[in-house]
Amino acid sequence: AANMLVRNVAADVASKGVQVNALGTNFMDFPEFRRASGADDPAVRARIEAAVPMRRLGTVEECAAMCLPFLDGTSRFTTGQFVGYAGGWV
Repeated sequence: AANMLVRNVAADVASKGVQVNALGTNFMDFPEFRRASGADDPAVRARIEAAVPMRRLGTVEECAAMCLPFLDGTSRFTTGQFVGYAGGWV
């Protein structure tokens, strides 16, 4: 559903020079994800990490680096994209 929404809105506003992209995160080493998932408990975190194809949680710094081209103007020809940022989950 998010993919279609992003594509449809992007198609509607592309001719006006507006870019629409979205990022869907999961399995991140964010305080709220850890709290909600129980990942502050080492045993729970180990189970979560074992389920992630990359076998770890993503970091805030990694997420920021991935998003930077969408924010700094260097990715001006990219629109209508939904990026699933989840360590290999597709």
